Amino acid sequence: MKRAAGCAVALVLVGSLTSPAVADPVVPRTSTTCASTATALPARVWTVAQDRLAALARPRTSLPFGATGSGAYARTNAYAWTSGFYPASLWLMYEHTHDAAWLARARTFTNRVLPVASWTGTHDLGFMVGLPASLGLRLDPSPDRRERYRQAMTTAARSLSARWNNRVGAIKSGDYNGQWGLIVDSAMNAPLLIEAGRSMGGAAGDRLSARGLTHMITLADDFIRGNGSTIHRQVYNSRTGTLIGPVYGQGRSTTSAWSRGQAWAINGFTQAFALTGDPRMLDAARRTADYWLSRVPTGCVPAWDLDVNSDSAPRDSSAAAIAADGLLQLGSVEPDPVRAAGYLAAGRATTSTLTEPAWVPDTPRHGVLQRQAYNIPAIAREGTYAWGDAYLLLALSRSG
Repeated sequence: MKRAAGCAVALVLVGSLTSPAVADPVVPRTSTTCASTATALPARVWTVAQDRLAALARPRTSLPFGATGSGAYARTNAYAWTSGFYPASLWLMYEHTHDAAWLARARTFTNRVLPVASWTGTHDLGFMVGLPASLGLRLDPSPDRRERYRQAMTTAARSLSARWNNRVGAIKSGDYNGQWGLIVDSAMNAPLLIEAGRSMGGAAGDRLSARGLTHMITLADDFIRGNGSTIHRQVYNSRTGTLIGPVYGQGRSTTSAWSRGQAWAINGFTQAFALTGDPRMLDAARRTADYWLSRVPTGCVPAWDLDVNSDSAPRDSSAAAIAADGLLQLGSVEPDPVRAAGYLAAGRATTSTLTEPAWVPDTPRHGVLQRQAYNIPAIAREGTYAWGDAYLLLALSRSG
């Protein structure tokens, strides 16, 4: 067995953490690596989002995905990995406006994805069910509906747990090159097990929570390089748990740092630390955040890969939005006040940049946040996608 069995991993409560026994990376140099001269325009973005998200509410039988370049806007069924992002955006619109019309839309589209909670055929249930259901659990005024969202999160966590491999110490992401595989994106899905497990309580809840934390420890051990950059995809021997090594997924190469993957890591490890207080999660969040801040240009929006330095390369504003949301969360839970101030400043600077018309134009478009990357270099064009919209609104709601 590669790591301690999931049920043997202890969770550390946030309140019990005083001085983490972790290496102290360089304090993020936000004044030079993620400086933004933008004047924040959140009110304008919320207004644009109201128009565009309302337009995407038809037809109700499918869920928004996105569009590359000037192409037609694509939609999916509830079983796409992106299905939960549009419902999440609707909950955030309701939180911002307190308008019953947004509540009705959020309920309608969240109801479309809740049945997916019992599906064991994906590792993306944190995106698909966990994100919209957790927002509904917090924001829906109906106790009966809130209980339904809580139950869906528990069901989704159990479904994820069915993909557990005790020898690897992780939930299977998929088969890559015919081998048992794991991707860094899963940092955004495993925290659902921790959250649902703590809500359940008892032995079954402890088992879920422990598996979620063990999965995150596996990612921290195997996916974060010495300099804090992340690997996108790796494969393992499923029988022994032995790490075989990286295989290409997204990004420039297996040795580069795919921008969105780095952002998923910042956000996911921060969530795991906020839920558990485990110092290993704080160390992982710090290391991945510090690397991000050492690589992003002024304005805080990177190219599609952090090792791509050309100004003419396609940007990934969705990676910036995901990282901004993660940095704002990290700044709120970071125990060191100097670090906390740096992460908050970087998160706010990134969010401010993304409110500019260059990223959220006033002219009619599909979607809200423009100049996102989907799968470059396979599709070497920028576009607009549901995940970038959701994380921009999350960052805006956190930045106040």
